[in-house]
Amino acid sequence: MKVRLHSQQHEWRSRDEENQVVIIRAEWDSLKWNFIYTTKKDPEWHDLTEPLLHHYEELREILFNKYQRRRLPWRFVEELDAHIAKMRSEEGMQESE
Repeated sequence: MKVRLHSQQHEWRSRDEENQVVIIRAEWDSLKWNFIYTTKKDPEWHDLTEPLLHHYEELREILFNKYQRRRLPWRFVEELDAHIAKMRSEEGMQESE
């Protein structure tokens, strides 16, 4: 059984292209963020194998809000900011090719 701390799991809701509510959960496993998702009509969780930049940006907003309420250390936000910056630079390289 994998032990998870409360601060390692974050959940939020967003809407997809069809305006359907999607529930997204991000979990930190000490190496990377793992994303899973479900909808209100689907009782099962599915892996989000290749999360997009906007998923990480939504997660960053959640982490920052928790930091402001003193529920999360700042290092979580800093590490995610570094990852987002790396993803943006990789996207820029792909567009220039």
